[in-house]
Amino acid sequence: MRIAAGAWTAALLVFTVAGHWAVLLIVPVLTGIGSGITMPTLTVLVDRAAPTEQRGTATSLQATALFGGQFALPLLSGPLIDSTSIATGALFAASGTAGILAALFRLREPDQSADIAEPEREDPRRTPVGE
Repeated sequence: MRIAAGAWTAALLVFTVAGHWAVLLIVPVLTGIGSGITMPTLTVLVDRAAPTEQRGTATSLQATALFGGQFALPLLSGPLIDSTSIATGALFAASGTAGILAALFRLREPDQSADIAEPEREDPRRTPVGE
């Protein structure tokens, strides 16, 4: 997740300072790296954190929050960009992704001990029909 937030921040900063179209080609590459890491990782993290019976709801809410943010940000940043510049809007967005990155660095790494096993999941083929 740190790599994803770093890639998004770098993409927005490159977009802000790019003076040539060729440099702008880096922006979708970095954005794609961030999104490619984030989408499956968030789903797995939410899936593992939620109780078995609430995993579908939890991952649905995670996707709703993600796409809700994609919908809401242009509504917030549009007036900012209209009153200032595209570079200012990109810097505003970069401050958000930099904040996410800072928060991710403050999070404690989970213990990766060999004695901690992933909880076993019930095999859905063995669950009787109707339960």
